[in-house]
Amino acid sequence: MVTRIGSDESLKGDTFGGLVVAAVKADDTQRAALEALGIKDSKKLTDQRIKILAKKVKDVAKVYFVNLYPEQYNEEIDKYGLTGVMNKLHTKCIKALAFTDEEIVVDHYPGAVVGDAKLVVRAEDKYIEVAAASVIARALALEQMQELSVLSGMKLPLGSTHVFDALIAMRDSGKDFRKFAKVSFRNVREIMNSGGVQ
Repeated sequence: MVTRIGSDESLKGDTFGGLVVAAVKADDTQRAALEALGIKDSKKLTDQRIKILAKKVKDVAKVYFVNLYPEQYNEEIDKYGLTGVMNKLHTKCIKALAFTDEEIVVDHYPGAVVGDAKLVVRAEDKYIEVAAASVIARALALEQMQELSVLSGMKLPLGSTHVFDALIAMRDSGKDFRKFAKVSFRNVREIMNSGGVQ
């Protein structure tokens, strides 16, 4: 019986929000249960389905995650850079679930160094544990974005393509960008530093 831990992240490329990393551990029986649920890469599922499936994954398999909000994310990025933060969080999630000789798979990202994990490109398509981790991470990311939207008083968009208007609105309202957005992103810095608002 193979026990495997898979990890993945969400919000990494989004202008707003911080970063969520999740790991899921499953044995043969739990893998079969995850497959029966219809778990797949979160990018292939609707947000509504992700919210439902995330609860079910937690009932079936062992889960550990780190949910960094923007303020903490920005502090960590200042200290360690994105790759350093990613390596740290993936390692933390895996160590929390590792017991003895599990196989460990991480969805590959540039500069990934996560212990003796197998780094696999598009791992969420090949390993159900990584797909389940992507579902957990995405569900937490959606919750985080909803909460930040409420706190900011505006609907914060996901992704990084249609964010200009929201960044302008945030600047004009005098809100602290570090609490809502990734201030290391060029588009955020440009808006922050325009119009005399720092």
